[in-house]
Amino acid sequence: MKRLVNRILLIALASAVAATALLWRRAARLESERDRYRQNTETLLADIERRQIDSTRMALDVRTLRLTVAEFEEYRAEDAELIRRLGLRIKDLEAAARHHMEVEAQITAPLRDSVIMRDTVFVPVKNVEMINPHIEFRGIIADNTLRADVRIPVTLHQAIAVEYKHKFLWWRWKVKGIRQIITSDNPYVEVKYSEYIRVEKKR
Repeated sequence: MKRLVNRILLIALASAVAATALLWRRAARLESERDRYRQNTETLLADIERRQIDSTRMALDVRTLRLTVAEFEEYRAEDAELIRRLGLRIKDLEAAARHHMEVEAQITAPLRDSVIMRDTVFVPVKNVEMINPHIEFRGIIADNTLRADVRIPVTLHQAIAVEYKHKFLWWRWKVKGIRQIITSDNPYVEVKYSEYIRVEKKR
């Protein structure tokens, strides 16, 4: 009888330990989900921070969204379709970034007389040209029409930084979020919007 009671107590104890472990794991998962939703809410509500680095470079500081594979396919269906067309699987995706840029340049260039050959006949035209390290604009004005080629080279630099909840001297712990900072090296190109999404696999 005593042995039976001991066995029942051991089974009850093992069941209690298993239930506690399951509840602890579930609580940890819920806490992680809560932190993820809180970070995503803060990211969506936060204003994009713009910083002037120097006379030609502007930086854009944005936070990172964290989505599961299912959420990414639901809320970013267009991006997901593009990624599939590139031959990648969404399940293999670590992160996806999207940048919207706008080019705004005032063209100030002198007109010069020139000639072009059209059907073996020389035709007088006006030549216009603006060339600097950030823009190349070459065109001609003939028959009251401007025909031009514009080339605006731009390099985007992207830095990813981790934000920690707690800091003490040189110790950092508990990741709060991830920020990305994007800079354009061309003063005529402004990054209007940027988005960086970490795609998380369900554990």
